Amino acid sequence: MQLFEFPEEYVLCEVLREKTGRELLLWENTRLHQKILLRCTGLENRVLYESLCEISHPNLRQIYDVRSSDTQVEVLEEYLEGTSLADVLEERKLSKKEIRHIMLALCRALGALHSLSIVHRDIKPENILLGKHQEVWLIDYDAARVMDGKEKDTRALGTPGYAAPEQYGVSASENTTDIFAMGILLNILVNGNHPAKKMCRGWAGHIVRKCTQMNPKKRYQSARLLARACFYLPG
Repeated sequence: MQLFEFPEEYVLCEVLREKTGRELLLWENTRLHQKILLRCTGLENRVLYESLCEISHPNLRQIYDVRSSDTQVEVLEEYLEGTSLADVLEERKLSKKEIRHIMLALCRALGALHSLSIVHRDIKPENILLGKHQEVWLIDYDAARVMDGKEKDTRALGTPGYAAPEQYGVSASENTTDIFAMGILLNILVNGNHPAKKMCRGWAGHIVRKCTQMNPKKRYQSARLLARACFYLPG
């Protein structure tokens, strides 16, 4: 049973993801031609999405409302027009100016999330959306969690190659978990490779090495500090 009831001028125009208990549906107001996303997710994500409702940030998808029952959670989310960074990278190489712009925008997004003790845990090109007017959005919070600093990660969430060691039960996810993934992302944006295969050079290489330290305490300790370093990237 759907918890949100849409007015009659809304129609279901597309099922973006179809998985029991994890659906993502696109609805459209046929009168105003406005679109909105309805996400169905697990009860374990209720507190997370309720916290995300408190954020209004230009680099994050807006979460409008959350409703829950004894068995499910539904989330109303902003629909964004854009192209995934993954698709852009399939077509062309980014300029130095674009790389710097994307990294700084993502740092701002992470700063907002981390201020609410939320760690994204799945930063990768597929979860970054680029708009027509240089907008950059960090999307998809299904792997995110509210940090408590106590419990180890019991589920290996995140994408192999981007996920930090602590996401595999070594320790609890923290701000620095996202910093690790940002280092992997920067290396891929610069030379198209995972740093384990080919480390980028120069200042970018210095940033990547610090981000991807195995010991979380040796990484940049905040998105603000990473942004300060990325500010000096060429471009």
